[in-house]
Amino acid sequence: MQIADSVNGRRRIVAHVGSAHTEAELGLLMRQAQELLDDPGQGELDLGIAPAARKADLIGPVRSGEAPLFDLQEAAGRSDRQVVAPARVVSTGSDVLFQALARVFEDLGFAPVTDEVFASLVIARIVEPTSILDVPRVLTDLGQDPAS
Repeated sequence: MQIADSVNGRRRIVAHVGSAHTEAELGLLMRQAQELLDDPGQGELDLGIAPAARKADLIGPVRSGEAPLFDLQEAAGRSDRQVVAPARVVSTGSDVLFQALARVFEDLGFAPVTDEVFASLVIARIVEPTSILDVPRVLTDLGQDPAS
């Protein structure tokens, strides 16, 4: 998932948020991207339209002859319900990918090169061919602490 800007028909990638393989991962990435876009210094054009939250039914209607999964009337009458804070992403990373590429790096005969910064640079540029200045972002996305 990427945040892109379009000017005069040309798209420019502003930020790479990550890759999703499931709907849950996509939801987390969309939330992370929204947090990146919700910059307090960013102005907002007031159009007088209130955003509508998407609503999805998690439990379908009960079929005839089937017992309901939850007794909604009993749950509605309970007063001991606790409010749970919304989920938030603490960290994301692709440790497995980094470890696999580090193993390939060693298997190719680069094990005698004991420079961890060089190994991290090579792995980051394999994952995302980008500038050297952008390598710390790629390493952070992989769950690693960049050297500088």
